Amino acid sequence: NCETTMDKLACSMMFWTTFFMILYSDISSQPLYENNREDQVTTKQTEFYYQKLYEREIRLENQVNNFKKELDICRDSPSSIETQTTPYSRPGRNMSTGSRGTRFIVLFMTQYGITTQNVYITSENDVRLNIKTSPHLDALLKSQIVRNATISSSQHIILPHELELISFQKEVKSVLIETSDDVFVISHGDLYGSAGITTNIPLHKLSTKYVVISTEPVFRFKSQFALSTIEDNTTVTVTFKMKQNLSLTIERNTYYNGDVLHLRLDGFETYQIDHITDLTGTFIESSRPIAAFSGNDCNELENIGACDHLIEQLPPTDRVDDTYIVPPNSDDRDTLIRITAIESARITYVIDNVTYTQSVNKFDSLDTKISNKQTCFIKSEAPILVTAFGLRSKILNLGDPSMTIVPGLNQYLDYYKIFVPPGYAYNYVSIMIRSSSKDSFRINNAIINTGNVVFEENISTGNVTYNVRSIRVAQGELTASTVNGERFGLMVAGVTASEAYGFSGNSILL
Repeated sequence: NCETTMDKLACSMMFWTTFFMILYSDISSQPLYENNREDQVTTKQTEFYYQKLYEREIRLENQVNNFKKELDICRDSPSSIETQTTPYSRPGRNMSTGSRGTRFIVLFMTQYGITTQNVYITSENDVRLNIKTSPHLDALLKSQIVRNATISSSQHIILPHELELISFQKEVKSVLIETSDDVFVISHGDLYGSAGITTNIPLHKLSTKYVVISTEPVFRFKSQFALSTIEDNTTVTVTFKMKQNLSLTIERNTYYNGDVLHLRLDGFETYQIDHITDLTGTFIESSRPIAAFSGNDCNELENIGACDHLIEQLPPTDRVDDTYIVPPNSDDRDTLIRITAIESARITYVIDNVTYTQSVNKFDSLDTKISNKQTCFIKSEAPILVTAFGLRSKILNLGDPSMTIVPGLNQYLDYYKIFVPPGYAYNYVSIMIRSSSKDSFRINNAIINTGNVVFEENISTGNVTYNVRSIRVAQGELTASTVNGERFGLMVAGVTASEAYGFSGNSILL
């Protein structure tokens, strides 16, 4: 019963919106895409068309049901529209977007060699894409970057190599990606024998506090981290933590372990710092939200194989979890696990049913290692950041180091759409899910072929048992979901001769 003029107007608008949504949902035979897409990434087109058609019908049905529910609320409660305080949530299955968003900062840290700077974007619907840079960027370079396009499902963008950062210089080399609806973004610096991939974090999930993760460099390689500001007049303080207390000279000032560097940066400005020792635990704090990345230009780990580029965009310290499951790497690759304490905490981890407990001080780390046939369960009294470094295969000429920030149990989603990059001999997704929902899991809406499962183990975490599987997948677009809506963790890895990559489907709290 709509009693007031405003209530009548609201109910009328809801009714007609529902009517047109129902009408639109019946139009299932119209083309999904335009032909004039820029550098469109495609898979098997016929199967993909019907997959997208099915997904759209499900999405529209959910939208219609949402509108019907809201219309019922309007009819039953005249004041419901005026008093509604719950934030709007996106209709459909994926209610928590995780690392999906509409605005992203992309940058490329120094890599050992001339790299191809790739960006892969995946979307659920047709979205408008706008790529921007600083107005102060060199005009010729800017002309190779700035563009507008429409993405129907996924997009591969190649950015100029000249965007690679140079240490200890204020530059304007960050790129802003904006879209009209939520997308998932990974950036991939690639050259023969070395590659680094990171999941990019949307701007609305960025913050002002970060902890650097890197590894102890060997030979002439370096650990490094980089910052990009979003707003003008952003002040940044960096408190250095160095594994070896070696001097670092920046703008004629010398810094040691525990010293503090002060910076002031404007929007789109970037600043990279490198060192010949591990900088893990270095603390970054800013006056306004920034994007932070860290890793190594190239590094060899455990004296095995050659070097590979290591990079991850860092999650803010207030968006990390306290409970994790780390899956193994495949192809006889061990995994080095680094557990970094955001606050001083007592940390427990379990490998092969053996429990280890250790107290770790704020910004300190503990390392452990698992084989390609082991998992690791980690629980902390306070938030921790967990990073997995895949090592080179012990028996094959596959891999080299890779770096992946591990998703915590409270960062799991029930749906992911990602892009598996081309050029690798083998690609895998690792899934961490409650064992009771194991059979509900789907890749590209299909039941898992057991012949593609290269690892499987159940791991108990208190009263809950989780199933951990590594599944061989093809390159290209990939959706991962559950029929019953159960959330799960997703990590992606790939190997080829002397090269490897890794990234996660989400690395921030929901």
